[in-house]
Amino acid sequence: MGFLLLGTLASQGLGAATCPLHNHGNLAVIIDDLGYNLDTAQVAAAIPAPLTMSIIPGTPYALEVADLGAKRGKEVMLHMPMAAVRTRVSDPLVLDGQLPVADIGQRVQQALQSVPGAAGMNNHMGSALTTNREAMDALMSELAAQDMFFIDSRTTAETVARDAAKARGVPSASRTVFLDNKPELAAVEIQIKEAVRRALVEGYAIAIGHPHPATLTALSRALPRLPADVTVVSASQIARCHENHRRTSMPRAAR
Repeated sequence: MGFLLLGTLASQGLGAATCPLHNHGNLAVIIDDLGYNLDTAQVAAAIPAPLTMSIIPGTPYALEVADLGAKRGKEVMLHMPMAAVRTRVSDPLVLDGQLPVADIGQRVQQALQSVPGAAGMNNHMGSALTTNREAMDALMSELAAQDMFFIDSRTTAETVARDAAKARGVPSASRTVFLDNKPELAAVEIQIKEAVRRALVEGYAIAIGHPHPATLTALSRALPRLPADVTVVSASQIARCHENHRRTSMPRAAR
């Protein structure tokens, strides 16, 4: 098997000496947009690797998917709707730049009620909100209070989310590769290979996909056959430990 089934570290503040990342390639795979369909969530949860399941709060099956993930030993995240530049995010729990900063923490707490056990958060859309430093500071203050980590989906190059996270002591990391901008099997397979390459060159990579049939099929085929020097880990492991495990002896991949 090309991966190790490692336990998740949902809320442990780990130091460099105890971070369980490997000296070779560490790959986290996040499945976004879960909660709308229970069948696809069951397919994702059945993939034999420690995937991270990111659930949109308030969706019809959010509670069931969170419970499913916990029972299958998957790490669960909150896929928090955030305001976008070009698309109106019509969600009652969306974090919007017009929302009073004092209310951001309250809205996160409300969202967590439908995704119990969430260890961390990543942004659903958010190309507008993640550039708003005041809003990001308020969000990270709440995540720090909840002992949660943050994965920046990087829906914009102008994001300040990681800067805000670091300022508040919130473990964080950024998405490396989107797997399924083109949700076709061959295209997803190419993106998985790119994620593996980046993990080997840089020491870690975070791949984000969605519950498309092509994505789930490609992951089901590829993850059990990864190179021996690539280990699938949870998103929290990279968020909490990656700064101490970035490769320095090899050139960074061309971007």
